[in-house]
Amino acid sequence: MKLTPAQVKNLMRRGLRFLVDPEPEKSDKKRVRDYFKECCAYCGRHLEDGDGDIDHLVSAALGGANAMANRVLSCKPCNAKEKRDRNWIEFLKEKCNSDDIFQERKSIILQWVEMNGGHQSLDSEILALLEQESERTTKEYETACGRIRRQRCG
Repeated sequence: MKLTPAQVKNLMRRGLRFLVDPEPEKSDKKRVRDYFKECCAYCGRHLEDGDGDIDHLVSAALGGANAMANRVLSCKPCNAKEKRDRNWIEFLKEKCNSDDIFQERKSIILQWVEMNGGHQSLDSEILALLEQESERTTKEYETACGRIRRQRCG
């Protein structure tokens, strides 16, 4: 598998983030699937054996943590194509046919959040440090790549 320099830099950034904000364990993913009864938290669609994603309520791009309080079960269309980096409450409103359904699904999600500690975002100081270290690390990578290219071509 051939990676581009941009892909390598992205992997480096993600690797640094996982040091302070690891992905959920397999047992945690089972807990979220069981809690949401194998249904998408947003649209309510029943998901077949292992289908769907463990989605971030607040996206990682917007500072959302990998903590279980920030993860819900989502069908692929809701997660990959429709919600993206949008506010989850506004998105949920769009997915519900009535205010009663919206309030019910929102309540279920908020109970999950509370049961799992309530922390949906990473601390701003940690995010700033991650960004700073990611920038420093990727600059070092670019410098090393330049030295190797010059050596190879010279």
